[in-house]
Amino acid sequence: MSNYVITIGRELGSGGKAIGQMMAKELNIPVYDSRLIELAAEESGLNPNVFKKADEVSNKGLLSSAVRSLSSPFETLSNFYTNSVSNESLFQVQTEIILKKAETENCIIVGRCADYILREHPRHLSIFVRANFNDRVKFVSDREIMTREQAIEIIDKIDNQRSKYHDFYSETNWGDSRAYDICVNSSVLGLEKTAKFLLEYAKSALNI
Repeated sequence: MSNYVITIGRELGSGGKAIGQMMAKELNIPVYDSRLIELAAEESGLNPNVFKKADEVSNKGLLSSAVRSLSSPFETLSNFYTNSVSNESLFQVQTEIILKKAETENCIIVGRCADYILREHPRHLSIFVRANFNDRVKFVSDREIMTREQAIEIIDKIDNQRSKYHDFYSETNWGDSRAYDICVNSSVLGLEKTAKFLLEYAKSALNI
């Protein structure tokens, strides 16, 4: 039987990354998100900062850029997509790593168009996590220690950037339920119970 892989797309503030980490812990498998940037850099021999600038989102990338843009009108998210190396080339390196990971080990991959990249994988479950808007705003404002207005602005910017990134490289639309095996609202059960629910779903769907 081939390895299995779970991919998770998520709205900012929905807790999708945390849910993936909880699932990975229970399954005793690795979860890849920003770690793919480090792996892509190692694989290509390029500076990791090059990948961070072209990445769909990273802790020190688009999110911090969005935070800075609140106080600096000259700082825009699009600046992170302008560099000397082709974004398509960087995406291809990450794609090869995603395919390699899915072929050689059981894992969870968060974001990075992995749902589309692995669409032909025989044991792939694609998940999209959303949440009620007010819950997302609170999640972001609490985590980043900012006002509600700032959190709303960042949510709009990051979600828009994730959508553009995903839709540019795939033939499906980010967040469209028809593009995923299952979509969930984490506000209904909370993060821990949502993770448990998805874990049981994954075990059954992937015959784990």
